[in-house]
Amino acid sequence: MIQDNQDIARTLEQAVSLYQSGDLLTAEDKLRSILAVDAHQPQANYYLGSLLLESLRTLDSLPCFNAALESDPQQAEYWLSYIGALIDAAHYEDAKLVLSYGRDAGLSGEPVEHLAQLLVKQQAECTMLNATESVGVPVSVPEAHIQEKLIQLFLNKRYQAVEIALHKLLEQYPNWLDGWKIMSDTLLVQKKDARVAARNALALNAGDAKEHCYYGLILKGQGDLANAADAFRDAIKLQPDYAAAYNNLGIVSKDMGDIASAVGYYRQALEINPGYASCYSNLLFCLSHADVVSTEDLFAEHRRFGYQYETVYKSVWPKHSHKSNLAKNLKVGFVSADFREHSLVNFFEPVLEHLSLVTDVSLHAYSTSAIEDHVTQRLKPKFKHWRKVDELTDVALAEKIREDKIDILIDLDGHTAGNRLISFAMKPAPIQVSWLGYLATTGLSAMDYYLADAHLLPPNQFDGQFTEKIVQLPANAPFIPSDLSPEVNELPALNNGFITFGCFNRVEKITPSVIGLWSKLLNDIPNSKLLLGAMPQDGSYGAIIKAFADHAVSVDQLIIYHRNTMADYLKLHHQVDICLDTFPSNGVTTTCHAAWMGVPTLCVEGNSLMSRGAMAIMLHLDLFDFVAKSHEDFVSQGVYWAQHLQHLSKVRASLRKQFNTSTLNQPKIISDHLVLAFRHMWGRGCKNQPAISFKTAAIDR
Repeated sequence: MIQDNQDIARTLEQAVSLYQSGDLLTAEDKLRSILAVDAHQPQANYYLGSLLLESLRTLDSLPCFNAALESDPQQAEYWLSYIGALIDAAHYEDAKLVLSYGRDAGLSGEPVEHLAQLLVKQQAECTMLNATESVGVPVSVPEAHIQEKLIQLFLNKRYQAVEIALHKLLEQYPNWLDGWKIMSDTLLVQKKDARVAARNALALNAGDAKEHCYYGLILKGQGDLANAADAFRDAIKLQPDYAAAYNNLGIVSKDMGDIASAVGYYRQALEINPGYASCYSNLLFCLSHADVVSTEDLFAEHRRFGYQYETVYKSVWPKHSHKSNLAKNLKVGFVSADFREHSLVNFFEPVLEHLSLVTDVSLHAYSTSAIEDHVTQRLKPKFKHWRKVDELTDVALAEKIREDKIDILIDLDGHTAGNRLISFAMKPAPIQVSWLGYLATTGLSAMDYYLADAHLLPPNQFDGQFTEKIVQLPANAPFIPSDLSPEVNELPALNNGFITFGCFNRVEKITPSVIGLWSKLLNDIPNSKLLLGAMPQDGSYGAIIKAFADHAVSVDQLIIYHRNTMADYLKLHHQVDICLDTFPSNGVTTTCHAAWMGVPTLCVEGNSLMSRGAMAIMLHLDLFDFVAKSHEDFVSQGVYWAQHLQHLSKVRASLRKQFNTSTLNQPKIISDHLVLAFRHMWGRGCKNQPAISFKTAAIDR
C-alpha cells in the first residue's frame, strides 16, 4: 500500500527497474498503483506512457504523456515523447501544435528536427495509404513503420513488449502471416507455448514446405515430438529434396528412441546436401547410441567426417607466430554452445572456479549459443574475455580466435548440438583440445588432444579409437551436485518388499539390446520394478513399453515419469534402489546425480569411451561390485543385490560421504593437473614436437 512520498519514490524505482529489464506487465501494475494515489505524478505518467508506447498501445499512452508534460513542462523528454506518440497515433495536427508550443518554450536540437521530419514523412505515408483504401485495395498488414518497430523490439530482446503489441495487432490483422510468425518466435524465446501462433501461420501458408518445417520445430520445442515428426514429413512431401526437414525428422526420431530411423533420415539429408556438417554431427551422435555399430565402424565414420570437412582447410592452416615463448602467460580459449543451464556446467564450472585464479593462464570464452541465462551470468566473470559468437560464421569465428592469439583452444561440445568443429578444422590455435561434451573422438586431425582419465581410457588401450592423443587427468572432471538435492532416504526396498531399479537416461539411449538385458534381470527377480524417469512429455514412448512386453515384462512392472524439474527429478531417487545403465551410450550426469542421492549404478564395462562413463564413476567411488564384466555378470550382480538388501542399504547410507571424499569432488586437484597438462602441451608445441599421449601425474614438476 502506497501511503506517502517515500513509498511513491520506492515503488517508482522498482517500476523503472522492472521496465528496463523487460518485465512490462509488473512495471505497469506498479506505475498504475502510484497514479491511483497521485494521478499527476509526472515520472509515473512519463514511464507508463513510455511503456504503453513501446508495446504499441499508442492511443493509451497519450493521456499519460500529456499529464507528465502538464505537471513538469521543463523536461524536454516529456515534450519529445508526447510529440512522438502523437505522430505514431496519426494525430498529426495535434503533433504540429505541440511541436510549435515546444519550440516557443525553447525546445530545440537534433531530436526536435528529427521529429519534425518524421511528422512530414508519416503524414505523407498516411495520405497515400488513405488513397489506396479509397480505391478498394484492402490493407491486411500494419504500416511499415509499425512492423519495423516490432522487429527492432525483438532484436533488442524486448519480448514482452512485442507480445503485448502483437496481441492487439493480430486482432486487427488476423491474416498477417509475418505477425503470427513473429508472435511464435517471441513466445518460443520466452519458453511459452507457441503452437497456436505457429498453427495460424501455417494455415495462411500451407503450401510452403518451410512453414511446415517451422511448425515442426515449434512443436518439437514444446515436447510434442510425434506431431513434430508429422510436420517434418509434410514438409518433405511438399519438397522432397528438403535436407533440413530430413535432419529435423532425424532429431525427433532420435528423441523418441527410434535410432535406426533417425540414422536413415540423417543419411538422406546428407545425400541431398553432403556439406551439411551439423547433420553429419547429428549422425555421429546418433550412431554412438546405436548398439549395432562396431567401435571400428564408428571410428571410421568419425574419420570420414574429418576427411570430408577438414581436407579443404589443411593446406591453408595458419602458421602461429606466437608459438615460441615457453614461459608466457597462456591464453586458453573455451568454445561451447552450453555456457548455460546444461549438464556440462556441472562438470566444467567447479574446475573453472579454480582455473580462473591461476595467474599465468588467461581464460577466453567463445559462447556459440544465442541463449543466455542465470548460469551464463554466473560463468562470465570467471573469464578474462567473454565473446558471444553465435552470429559468426565458422570462418569468422576461426578468424576471431586467430586475432585473439589463443594458445590452447578447447572444444567442450564434440559432435553435440551447436558445435563449431568446422572452426576447429581451420586450426585457429596452435594447440587444440577436446574435453567433456562428447565421449568419442572428433575425427579431426586438427584436434591434438583429448582429456580423460585412467578409468575412462586406460593407457594404450583405446588410442586407436581417437585421432587425438589421450591425456589422463586424476579424474576427467569433478561434479558438483545440485543445491536442490534432498537428503538421502532409507533404501526403498526395505519397506516396499520389492526392489526398484531405475534409469534417468535419455530415451534414445534405451536401445533394443538394453531392453533385452534389463528384461532378463527383471524376469529373474519376482516382483521387481523398473522406474523410467526421463520419458518424453508427449507420451511418445509406446515402442519402449511394447519392447519390454515382447520380453515378458508387463506394463505393471514399469513406473513411468516424464522429464521434470531438477528438484522433482532428484526426489524420484527416493523410489529407486539401484540405477541401471544404458549401453553403448552410458549416462554420466545421471550416474553422478544418482550416486549423490545414495543410488549406485549397475553398469557393464564397455569397449569404447561412450560405454565407460558410468563405470568410471563407480570406480572413482570404489564401487567395484557394480561394474559387470559381461551381460551375464550384469544380471547375476543385479540378482545378488536384490538378495542382499542390508548390504545395499549400507552402500546407500555411505555413498554421499564417499562421493565427498573422492576425486570427483576435488576440483582444485583437477584444475592443477589441467594447468600441468596445458604447460606440457605448450612446451612440446614450442619445441615443434608432435602431440603424444601422457598422464599428468607423471609430468616432472
